[in-house]
Amino acid sequence: MPGVTKRKYVGETMRINKKITQILRRLSEVLPYDYNADTLVNLFKELYPHEWCELNQRYQHYKKKDEFLRKIGKNVRYKPDPPRKHFLNLPKVKHMLSKGMVIKHKANFDSVGYQEKFNSFKVKRLNAIKSRNDKIAKENELIQNVEPLYIDAFIAAYHQRGISLEGKLEIFNELQKYKSNKVLEFFYKLNDSERNNQIRNMGFRHLQRMGNYMKLRKKFKGKEKSYMTETSQFFMTPLDLLNRIEGNKLQNQKIYDVFVSHSYIVAPEKVDFQK
Repeated sequence: MPGVTKRKYVGETMRINKKITQILRRLSEVLPYDYNADTLVNLFKELYPHEWCELNQRYQHYKKKDEFLRKIGKNVRYKPDPPRKHFLNLPKVKHMLSKGMVIKHKANFDSVGYQEKFNSFKVKRLNAIKSRNDKIAKENELIQNVEPLYIDAFIAAYHQRGISLEGKLEIFNELQKYKSNKVLEFFYKLNDSERNNQIRNMGFRHLQRMGNYMKLRKKFKGKEKSYMTETSQFFMTPLDLLNRIEGNKLQNQKIYDVFVSHSYIVAPEKVDFQK
């Protein structure tokens, strides 16, 4: 199994490298007269920030996996390179930085039309970056950048033996309202180890919409059990949530000064109360 996992990682690396190589072909047309490794890295980070962020997030993701393997006494599996090293080790980058290519670039450099060409390219990229940023911001507009005090209780409850699919979905829907390192780690672990297909796919889509690097975990091998394919159309109105907060052992971990449901935009029913 480790060999299969490593091959999947290598395959993904190859696809990412191919994507970056295509980007570098476009960048090669707007390079300044003099350029070096720092020029390429900085230009890529400026004009393709999301792709650079993905490299960094992927590095951190697999670095943590290797650290976990080392912690439990197993050999590290992925050995990811930091983003800069990964970038500079690409064959296309090495080719662009080779002495022959640098000389050829200078010989063909259009000093008259360069600035106009670069500005035009930059405007297109900035528009594309803004469009993606706006999309991510819209997906995150109702997410709070805080770590709730009751998060440990919710995560522990999620992993309790015998918890129902509806119980897991209730916790999932609660934690997706927040953004913190612990919450992100929870959703990443769902993608790695959650056996139920519905929840695993929901976790993947949630992380992806938030703008995080994510690779969907495929279905688990072996005989398919009923709980793997079980689905539920979980729905809770603000009043349902209020009742659960008051009477449910899990939900009453929360303490509010004022309660306003996250669903107030799509549901006209809103409940406020003082505790």
